[in-house]
Amino acid sequence: MKWEFLAWLERRFRTSHQTAESFQWEKVEHLPSVLAAKRVYLVGDDECEWSAALTCPCGCRAVIHLSLAKDSNPSWRVRRHRNGTVSLLPSVWRTVGCRSHFVLYKGHIFWCRDIPRFGDQLLS
Repeated sequence: MKWEFLAWLERRFRTSHQTAESFQWEKVEHLPSVLAAKRVYLVGDDECEWSAALTCPCGCRAVIHLSLAKDSNPSWRVRRHRNGTVSLLPSVWRTVGCRSHFVLYKGHIFWCRDIPRFGDQLLS
């Protein structure tokens, strides 16, 4: 169901995907001291990645650290795309600071407050 929803987002916003600058991914062994904007750093070694980090897309410049370890709770999944963009699931919801809640899908931010609930009549 999650990927169905994200496919709906892609169809709905297809035209903006071609013109907007998007988040790219970069694999690193150690997180840099200064994170670039619109970049998701995948921290790990050749065998696996254990965390992801990015600056908050709201502009507050806070660093968001996400666990990619399957046995941790919460944890996120990363999908890399051929064009260098990245998707993260589930959504990222900051509980402190700016309290941003968003989905990063194919390099684009979708703010959860702007997205109708899946299954609502607005989606038809």
